[in-house]
Amino acid sequence: MSTGHPDTPPRLVADIGGTNARFALVPVGSNTPRPLVTLATRRFDGLEPLIQAALADLDGPRPREALLAIASPTGSDCIHLINAGWSFSIADARAALHLDRLEVVNDWVAQGWAIPALTGEDLACIQSGTSSPDAPRLALGPGTGLGSSLVVPTPAGWQIFPTEGGHMSFGPGNRREAEVVLAIQARFGHCSAERMASGIGLEAIHDALLAIDGKPSAKRDAQAIGAAAAAGDPVCGEAVTILLQAIASAAGDLALATGARGGVYIGGGLIPALGSAFEPERFRQRFTAKGRFEGYLARVSVYQIRHASPALLGLARYLEARA
Repeated sequence: MSTGHPDTPPRLVADIGGTNARFALVPVGSNTPRPLVTLATRRFDGLEPLIQAALADLDGPRPREALLAIASPTGSDCIHLINAGWSFSIADARAALHLDRLEVVNDWVAQGWAIPALTGEDLACIQSGTSSPDAPRLALGPGTGLGSSLVVPTPAGWQIFPTEGGHMSFGPGNRREAEVVLAIQARFGHCSAERMASGIGLEAIHDALLAIDGKPSAKRDAQAIGAAAAAGDPVCGEAVTILLQAIASAAGDLALATGARGGVYIGGGLIPALGSAFEPERFRQRFTAKGRFEGYLARVSVYQIRHASPALLGLARYLEARA
């Protein structure tokens, strides 16, 4: 139940990605977001018209505070939303939108704040382990890119740390993957985990396989590659297989690097989009394939996030923690 005055404006929270922007309202005294609207980010040429459109049909008082999760590096006043092709100044947007407060956080900080609140139907178990309640938890998201954050329990409450695990170097697990890694490295100068374990990774793997096998180049985006794989295309099918193994390998590497014995939570839109191509048993085999530390990783619980809007839930909980 809200403890605020009925006329107290709710807070606006938004998960703004390169493709879609999802908005919700959080009443004062609540940690539950009330979904408002989803808009196509690329329909707009900046943050201000995007937020104005989200609030256009709002009944009741307009929000005076807004908290945004952005798929972009944060920490400065100027934020560049790379996949949407536009930038904004936090200070200028706050003034133009007549807000008392406008805060921006990394999208995987928002995802991380949701992790302690996810239960039951919000999660699907990929690997049952023995989670340590005092250990860090890892949130990992293969989508267009590969985002991650570390969720750490402390005496003062949960602390969320964004990481750049997607940009660590990728270690191949077999000869074919090594050939793909070398081809990607030759093209980009570095083969990161993101170049193998994300939407852009699926495209890079597909292009590399064609080049390695001496086949003509055939540019396809990640969605087209996934659809062709489901229809039986052998090159696209191999690309999807390598991608899913790369996601498992990167998740295992990050779990070891961060000591995430509290569990690994995999979100992002890529695995759901690939449907039955994702096989939990194959994931577990590759996730734990770390030599002497296979047993260590076999004891780590791994979950797939099924919540419809974890970033919005995380933002609402962030507001509660800040209050």
